[in-house]
Amino acid sequence: MHRTYLLLLSACGVSLARMHPYLYGVPKGPGMDMEELAVVDVVSLALDNSTSLNATRPRPTSPSAVPSTPALAEPCAVVSSTVQGLPPGSRRIVPAELGMRCLKSVPLDQEGNVKLIDDLKLYLAWQSNLGFLKNPPAEYTEAPVDIIEEMNGMQEQLKSGGYNSEYDFQTDLMSLFNRAYDNHLAWQPDILAGVIQFQRPAGTELVSVSSDGRALPEIFAYRDLELANRDKSFQPSPVRTINGRGVEEYLQSVAVQADFHDADTRWNALFPSQPLIASGTTFLGSFRTGEYQGPNTTMAFTNGTAKSMINLAVVIADFNGVNSGATFFQKFCRGPQPVAPPTTTQAPPSVSVSPPSSTPTPTPSHIGYPKAVILHPNLSVGGYHINETGYDDVAILSIPSYDSPDVQLFQNVMRDFIRLSAASGKTKMIFDLRGNGGGNAILGYDSFKQVFPQADQEPFGGTRYRANEALNMVGKISENFEAGNTFVQGNQTAFLQAFGASTPEDISLFTAGFNPVHQLDVNNERIDTWDQLFGPETINGDQFTTTIRYNFSDEPSYTYPGFSVIGFLNNTNETATPQPFTSENMVMLHDGMCSSTCTIVSELLKNQGGVRTIAIGGQPKVGPMQGIGGTKGAQSFNWDDVQIRTQIVYFTGSPEEQAQWNNTALGRTAFANQLFTRTAYAGGRPAGGINLRDNLRRNDRSKTPLEFVYEAADCRMWYTAPMINDVTQVWKGVVDRMFTADDSGMQGCVQDSTGHKSSVSGGGQAKSGEVPPPPPPEDEKGAEQLTGAAGSLAVVGKRWYALLLLVISVIL
Repeated sequence: MHRTYLLLLSACGVSLARMHPYLYGVPKGPGMDMEELAVVDVVSLALDNSTSLNATRPRPTSPSAVPSTPALAEPCAVVSSTVQGLPPGSRRIVPAELGMRCLKSVPLDQEGNVKLIDDLKLYLAWQSNLGFLKNPPAEYTEAPVDIIEEMNGMQEQLKSGGYNSEYDFQTDLMSLFNRAYDNHLAWQPDILAGVIQFQRPAGTELVSVSSDGRALPEIFAYRDLELANRDKSFQPSPVRTINGRGVEEYLQSVAVQADFHDADTRWNALFPSQPLIASGTTFLGSFRTGEYQGPNTTMAFTNGTAKSMINLAVVIADFNGVNSGATFFQKFCRGPQPVAPPTTTQAPPSVSVSPPSSTPTPTPSHIGYPKAVILHPNLSVGGYHINETGYDDVAILSIPSYDSPDVQLFQNVMRDFIRLSAASGKTKMIFDLRGNGGGNAILGYDSFKQVFPQADQEPFGGTRYRANEALNMVGKISENFEAGNTFVQGNQTAFLQAFGASTPEDISLFTAGFNPVHQLDVNNERIDTWDQLFGPETINGDQFTTTIRYNFSDEPSYTYPGFSVIGFLNNTNETATPQPFTSENMVMLHDGMCSSTCTIVSELLKNQGGVRTIAIGGQPKVGPMQGIGGTKGAQSFNWDDVQIRTQIVYFTGSPEEQAQWNNTALGRTAFANQLFTRTAYAGGRPAGGINLRDNLRRNDRSKTPLEFVYEAADCRMWYTAPMINDVTQVWKGVVDRMFTADDSGMQGCVQDSTGHKSSVSGGGQAKSGEVPPPPPPEDEKGAEQLTGAAGSLAVVGKRWYALLLLVISVIL
């Protein structure tokens, strides 16, 4: 009950396109914060971990000693005893090997896991790109994966006794999701994401830098470079091996845990992210935090020194009362702990809107950044100028996130900075989108209009759903509700029982994305019926709805009441505003981690605006690099976003209709239980979900999701050591390469990284996707099997859900 109650508070009026919380790269744990992990006592830590030490340290051979008594024979009991014996305020850590032994002792829930997969398959019917993952075009850089078929195989393996522990099963299933390399698609399991997190100790962070910007990068200890920045006499030495393997070979084996569809991006994700750290996300890299990587880490350096450390397991959950794998399961694998609902006076941050004139006063910026001209209070966007000769005509919009609790304030910050920059004679613009995992989808479209305000530059934004049974029923019922033809609209008592104090307008807003009256077709014309929207259309062996577009003159279409995109509604007059920068004088700076909303604005700036891209970092080899390695999906849905909307339309029906729907995908999806029992929770919501909508390129007849279209940046550059501690050096490097006067407009790029046919400078501004080869024939069972018992739906469930929807009227 509390889980969905909180969902309703946070989800109403929201269209999101952002990646799910990191399972790697961001250390978690009681008492952890940015100061402890990243900047506290940097010099002493670097000295302790630096390669300047002339002694080679022995590799630890066993975890720290723990009491050995019969009562503590169980690994989980040892974990519990150890953390309870720590002084108050201490980090709750145990040796990684002990944490692993505890997880492996958790018994396998054979029957429950079969049901879990049944639930997942119901929800994966909404995942937009299943067919393209199974049969991708030739230019897609990753291996095909048939998620449904592999899950069917896992169910058979469960039934035949093929798994030994819950840990083995969860690791296998999570790995399957990861191989989709779509960071909108995620399942975060309870024991792997909510109880224990594996980490290497502080000081093991790494970084990849070139000695002069031209030589291939080498791997260094991150803290060594920080020390060298403070002490010019210290000479850091590159890492040569890790755990006895060549450093590049070892890092490639770790990099695969990051869910990006590009190897260069996965390489960058190994290391701390400058913009994410500066904006408050402690992203220290997947090498530092992620999957279990053995009991120890030993680094050998080219100067002959070595460093060995015991890897850690950080205990996130309360182990009180856990004395075995069985009690671990009873405590942590039975669903989320109750969460108290917020008071009705608490404002919903997701739909807050500030007055159009309000902008924050300039304040000192993040660590390693200059003072901002304008800075959003949550550090999601800031505007900067470089006050140095040769760079003083450049403005920089640093946008590490589109996740803003106040979309109006975000728009104001961007608009005021752009106007101020143009008025002060700035003629060039850098969009620094490094690390941006997305956020509020509407801000991606608005960002494009900020620099292309003219009326004929309407954002294309073509999207589509994967056609499936539950979606079709949701659409039809939403259409009936719009027409006033559902049972509850003719029975006030039934409406009150189902939805409490909520209004029909509240219900309409929740289902606006499936209501044809709030969508436009590919030609920006109205869609009259759900059948017209749904289609379906067969592409690459799968079925999809027709291509639809947002109506930026209809607030329910983009689900942000009171907010107007530049050039529409209350901002229509801004179509007369001159374009502040020419296309050739704008550039996007990417590190590959751009995902979700970030890819929406990147697509519009490139495809419609002709704006070039420079990529930074990547594997230590020459050649082009994609600027975007994150999901290019247009909208994500959490698991409970799907559930809440199927439940809403379900409760508009009569008792007789609901009885019929119980045996359909709609009823099974609305009341799936095992998925919500065996998923980790973050902020009171189940962690994970699907990519709801594909993003499509204008005039692409192949109708290939952008996720599967290879797009090289126009230029590529390496990080150098000075850039690690001074972001201005990064921006100056962009200017030096992208705003020069030779024929190509670029110089100093990584060898063979320019002129790729998919880049703007290579003629690929409007490049279409490639048609995949014919898909293999479907088996007799079809591409998907929507199985699982419908379960009994007691009348109390209806009253339970009615209570949950009471909060809608408060939100709106």
